[in-house]
Amino acid sequence: MLLLNGLLFIFYHVLLSAGIVIDLPHGSVNGTTSRTLAGTKYHSFLAMRYAEPPTDLLRFQPPSPVKAWKGIYDATYEKYICYQIAENSDLENEDCLYINVFTPKNLAANNNESDLVIMAYIHGGGFVSGAGYMSKGSLGPKFFMDANVILVTFNYRLGPLGFLSTGDEVLPGNLGLKDQQLALEWVQGNIAYFGGDPKKVTIFGQSSGGSSVGYHLISPLSQGLFRAAILESGSALSPMAYQRNETYYTLQTIKLINPNYNFTNSTDLLAFLQSVPASDIDLAGYNLTKSSESAAYYQISKGFFYAPIKEVPHNGAFLTEPQYESFASGKYNHLPVLIGNTDEESLALARLGDLSFLSKEYDANPSIMVPFDMHINNENLKIELGSKILNYFAGARFNNDSAKIIKYHSVHDLDKGNVKQAELMALYNPVYFYQFSYSGKMGNNAYSVKGAGKVMHSEELNYIFSRSYSTEIPDNSNLTQFPLADRLVHYRMMSLWTNFAKYLDPTPLGIDEELLQGITWQPIRRCGFKYLDIDENLVMKFGYPKPERYKFWTDLYNNYAVPPLDTF
Repeated sequence: MLLLNGLLFIFYHVLLSAGIVIDLPHGSVNGTTSRTLAGTKYHSFLAMRYAEPPTDLLRFQPPSPVKAWKGIYDATYEKYICYQIAENSDLENEDCLYINVFTPKNLAANNNESDLVIMAYIHGGGFVSGAGYMSKGSLGPKFFMDANVILVTFNYRLGPLGFLSTGDEVLPGNLGLKDQQLALEWVQGNIAYFGGDPKKVTIFGQSSGGSSVGYHLISPLSQGLFRAAILESGSALSPMAYQRNETYYTLQTIKLINPNYNFTNSTDLLAFLQSVPASDIDLAGYNLTKSSESAAYYQISKGFFYAPIKEVPHNGAFLTEPQYESFASGKYNHLPVLIGNTDEESLALARLGDLSFLSKEYDANPSIMVPFDMHINNENLKIELGSKILNYFAGARFNNDSAKIIKYHSVHDLDKGNVKQAELMALYNPVYFYQFSYSGKMGNNAYSVKGAGKVMHSEELNYIFSRSYSTEIPDNSNLTQFPLADRLVHYRMMSLWTNFAKYLDPTPLGIDEELLQGITWQPIRRCGFKYLDIDENLVMKFGYPKPERYKFWTDLYNNYAVPPLDTF
């Protein structure tokens, strides 16, 4: 019997070795081995736990580090994603705190060197949707494998389950950000076993993922977990990516779960939230974000209902100071940063088709265009400033002019916050700013609006992640299906992004100089703003992107905003 058991063990281990098994501090994991179309061999370890499932009494609590396990954990397939209000899927589950690692290191060669650079990606989705997910081609690793970089992606709690708060220490908020922070701690403790150097981690994210990266630059909890940061089309100063009225939206969520529930204190409320099905909380979040209030303000000036907040000071707080003031005073982690936008972020609004609902709101009541982060309470002043904004962007009225609405939202929602965060950080550390202006087949954008820019929010991701667009383009890593200009933009993007992770400089001397057209990407200096325009050719430009629009907003804030500021 002992001999039989031994033979079964050997047989089982040989089967697993068809993939790859490695030993981590908490147990062994089994991954798979693949090749890119370029021939690069790499290993995938999917949906490994980095935290205990945040269920039952762990719901609405800070994430608890994963405990040790026995046997070999099966990391050959993807598992659950976190509840998200944008979907109703069997893949959604509270047991969702998983991390993925893709490494080009030959782990079967018994090479103990852990020297590869790591790029840890934080997904976007407005803090209510998205996942660190490779299935359906969303975040494929192949291009990073060809660049000899380890790619890490992960899930974090979203919507009400990730961002509800009672405004006190009982449920202080920012659980989704705290999940991200624990995932980055996991990287520090485990990435060497995948061939990575934990001292060479760059975090990067897009949209709300970019905003998350901005928050990690501020939070003392994240200090020492990475050495550089990339923010794509999102910053900690984005007005959407912050919520000032967290207790109000928590109470609105409770009413949608059970309109008859009465509570006496935050502890009772937490107990109630831990007792109801997670799907009920998720549904309440969905209903709230689809409310008439959401449509009127588009959750932009007010901030996403479920978003990062300033917590009350307590042990374990992620954010306790206004983020604008943190950057302005230099109270953040001074690291090299690469940050930027697409040339018309809010072209994505074209997906909605008719934008008359926004036009009617703004034309009838311009005061709602006055950003909440200006902290203006005088109604007469709001009316005056609303008229200024309407006149500047619309010439008295929008009159259903989609291009004018899109251009207003691009700068208000994302551009000005990104530029301002870059400008503030440039006083303390290297900051490389870009504008992604190339519109090509690989970008997969089917929308255009006469009079607006050509590259929408998220479009640049198609040039750095291998992914599926459709049955016609099931895998964009087959680059031969794209025009030469698209391929060159892809190669340049990958070189710039991975150079920054490897060398802390996107255009180091002697690296890909011909591909990068001999360009030197200059960081912003105190004496003036500058940025790299990424189009069919790479061009360094001096001054701000959309300088007149940025000056309009800057003058408005300088003359009327009431400090302390949080977003911009």
